[in-house]
Amino acid sequence: MKREVKTKANSPAAVLGSQESYRQLVDSVTDYAIIMLDQDGHVVSWNPGAERIQGYTKREIIGKHFERFYTTEDVRRGLPGQDLKNAAKIGRVESEVLRVRKDGTQFWANVILSPLRDQEGTVRGFAKATRDLTELKRAEETARLASTYNRSLIDATLDPLLTIGPDGKLMDVNGATEAVTGRTRQELIGTDFFDYFTEPERARAGYQQIFRDGSVRDYPLELRRSDGQVVSVLFNASVYRDEAGNVIGIVAVARDITERKQAEARIQQQSREIMELSTPVMHVWQGVVVAPLIGSLDSQRTQQFMERLLDRIVETNSPVALMDIMGVPAVDSQTAQHLIETVSAVRLLGAQVVMTGVRPAIAQTLVHLGIDLSGIITRSSLSAGLQVAFDILEMQVVPKDKRL
Repeated sequence: MKREVKTKANSPAAVLGSQESYRQLVDSVTDYAIIMLDQDGHVVSWNPGAERIQGYTKREIIGKHFERFYTTEDVRRGLPGQDLKNAAKIGRVESEVLRVRKDGTQFWANVILSPLRDQEGTVRGFAKATRDLTELKRAEETARLASTYNRSLIDATLDPLLTIGPDGKLMDVNGATEAVTGRTRQELIGTDFFDYFTEPERARAGYQQIFRDGSVRDYPLELRRSDGQVVSVLFNASVYRDEAGNVIGIVAVARDITERKQAEARIQQQSREIMELSTPVMHVWQGVVVAPLIGSLDSQRTQQFMERLLDRIVETNSPVALMDIMGVPAVDSQTAQHLIETVSAVRLLGAQVVMTGVRPAIAQTLVHLGIDLSGIITRSSLSAGLQVAFDILEMQVVPKDKRL
């Protein structure tokens, strides 16, 4: 055990050489527990801060060796003596270590140990200043856990998520961003956001819009992966601010819509194919084309039907077109107008139109709507319309046994 010293020679004034020096020491250190030690490490001074931090009263600790502030493992390793030797040798020892209170609990502390010398330079003792880092460590741990939690949330997001600085540089990305770009987080951070798109200027314009308006929604861009593959994305982004309300960057989420666009393209292709099947134009006889209509007519379908019919008339050089409406379930004023527009377009090519499949119900509807079809040849059946076409072409169908 270390001996206890209770002589006047070990008072602060004796150790330092003067009361003035002691006062200057106390005044020079703030927010610390200030402890005076003699040459061997016994406590000779104890301030209220030391009592609050370490738990000992002045009566309990004066004359005791300062090793009791160390953990059992540190004492076993001889660290108290080593610290005194190092302080005397190099002039100052500062460390962030675990220390022990009177009740045995441990706490993190910032400790500064400095030698005190007399006028001849002889070490007369040591000044030890301790600051309790418990709250700081707790705050650091809270911040670390919050950072880990936030990082987990970011990486758990299935869509690419990234933050961009005011200079356009990528500040952070999640795993989904790595996957969609084909690049690692280390490769992406610090690089220009705009460089990863097929249209960098369009990306830059969207970035500027975010700063101007505060956010963007469903902003379309095409991202080029590291392997050259192009990925279609929609960006939703907004600015984010510091505690003072200053804009410090942009947080953006990108939705990969490549599969959706491919599906839309397939649906459009299928729609075109279905439309073509529902609006066939057939060359049934030399100089005669037939265009049977099935289903309702709208502006889009009428336009496509008109284009196919006109192209086929020109392609086959047919002067007669039979437009069969037997498959049209009902005729209203809009449908009738579409039919009239088609007939007018065919006539501009110099061909004649025969409208077939005009059922009694449709005829009554057209009369009721006041639709004037007097300038159009109409027949109730396709066969009757074909006979009209033969008459126009001055052709006659003769049975084989009558040709001789």
